[in-house]
Amino acid sequence: MLVTLVAILRNGQLCLEKIVTSSEQSGITMAACQVNAQIGIADWLANGPYREWKLEGYKCVLGKYIPKHDA
Repeated sequence: MLVTLVAILRNGQLCLEKIVTSSEQSGITMAACQVNAQIGIADWLANGPYREWKLEGYKCVLGKYIPKHDA
């Protein structure tokens, strides 16, 4: 079963959804996503291009997820 971890980010008026990882990339399960999502997102934010963005929320989604342009 495919699981996708999605971060919802804000920078001023701009809001984005970005895929952090999926079970295809990292082998996460739904249970692991729900328990460890905050740790994974913190690491992803610290080491990626969205360091200046504020995390508004996140979600663990079953299946393939296509981010919305405006969350």
